Amino acid sequence: MTELYQLEQLAAFARYGTLSRAAEELHMSQPTLTRSMQKLESDFRVSLFRRTKNRLEFNENGKLAAEYAVKILEQTEDMLDRVRALDRASRTISIGSCAPMPMITAVRNAARLYPDKTISSECKDCLPLEEGLRNRLYQIIILPYEPEDNDLYWQEAETEKLYFALPPTHRFADRDGLYMEEMDGENMLLYSDIGFWYSLPHQKMPHSRFLVQTERFALNELIASSVLPCFVSDITIATDGAPENRVVVPVLDPEASVTYYTVCARSEFPKVKKLFT
Repeated sequence: MTELYQLEQLAAFARYGTLSRAAEELHMSQPTLTRSMQKLESDFRVSLFRRTKNRLEFNENGKLAAEYAVKILEQTEDMLDRVRALDRASRTISIGSCAPMPMITAVRNAARLYPDKTISSECKDCLPLEEGLRNRLYQIIILPYEPEDNDLYWQEAETEKLYFALPPTHRFADRDGLYMEEMDGENMLLYSDIGFWYSLPHQKMPHSRFLVQTERFALNELIASSVLPCFVSDITIATDGAPENRVVVPVLDPEASVTYYTVCARSEFPKVKKLFT
């Protein structure tokens, strides 16, 4: 009976064209690979190769066998990935979010409502989140819009609004609100891990330079010690308070206020329905 390792060797020979190169890539000796190919021909009960004094190459039977070997190996890998993903899904609730703050809320709720599950989470752009949900990479995703897909179930979650955090001496510190274009050209601090929010200031403030920080601690230190403006949101203010020695001014652009939606596949809803109540 033909084994998977033999199909891997057959596919390797098709890929590299010579026994010596295939054996090298498979980390085995050429005589061992030669014997394995002879055994494979015995299993097939047909000739798979044309043999000359210094060369071995596929005949038509071998070409067809190699094509099937590649397909079988791909299907086997896909099967393993899907079975492993299903096993992980049975023990894990994976949450993907377009932004960090609603993700924190969702993770906290999931840990409380499903204490026997492992909770994983990550921030991604919106399109990869939707694709990941359909491929069962996530059981729950959080989007800043209602998805247009009847196979998905969603529910309105929380809202978030952006603010400028300005030093008290800033020329706009006494304003009741600011549009981003009014701040265009000013240097600002910006945190890198803010999901879909990251592109908004770059689009609205193309002449500004952003000092991007990858660590929250470093960002907070710079906010405390510098006069560079930065962004905060109503959620971060409610959670951590407003930064000291800063005046918070609402961002007036419509895009600076979003409603988040918790989304799952309708077929998966029974498994995560507690997160929608």
